[in-house]
Amino acid sequence: MKSHGLKLRYMIEYALRDRLHDPHYKPIGVWVQGPGPGLDLVIEYLPGNPEAQEEADWIINRMVENGVKSLPEDFLEYHRATLSPYHGMRGPVIEDEEFTSAEACARAINNQMLTS
Repeated sequence: MKSHGLKLRYMIEYALRDRLHDPHYKPIGVWVQGPGPGLDLVIEYLPGNPEAQEEADWIINRMVENGVKSLPEDFLEYHRATLSPYHGMRGPVIEDEEFTSAEACARAINNQMLTS
């Protein structure tokens, strides 16, 4: 069956937890890049991750202040490589056409993380 959604790209962000006793990565949020136009981007974190959300908001604000009109094709890949493994990691970039908007995709993925 053919999907009726937009071509979206997303990656899940993970934080390194319990570094001393049982180090593991736990999913904390998602970055979703839409097809545009403009800054078609949603970065949304689960509750309890205000520092990560603040950093993401800063990235978006900086792009707006610098007059960025659209996202480069490799935007997610670039940011995937910028996170130190000592703090966390960002998963592979996944393409999806199931959702009708970047917001709907972010909401669904975060809800799935909350229930798993």
